[in-house]
Amino acid sequence: MSFEGGSAATSTLVTFLLGLGIVFIGLIALILIIKLMGAVMRALGKKKATPKPEPEAKAPATVPEGDRGEIIAAVSAAIATVLGESVSGIRIVSFKKAE
Repeated sequence: MSFEGGSAATSTLVTFLLGLGIVFIGLIALILIIKLMGAVMRALGKKKATPKPEPEAKAPATVPEGDRGEIIAAVSAAIATVLGESVSGIRIVSFKKAE
């Protein structure tokens, strides 16, 4: 690219300013596109965020006393598995319902 009547310094300066301008125009365009996408996503999110009806609260399940031995066996097996021991290797001293 040659400019008639201009020096090499002028040509270099014009090329530099032109390149700098193009880069900043591109950056500004990216910023605007990202802000526009954010606004669109927020608008879509508000449409989809309809309140869901909450399920009715259920009464806590009560365990019949006849199944207490089965529950103790299941808890013992779970504890033994976590500890990596056999069921006969652990001793449960107390078993109370947490409140």
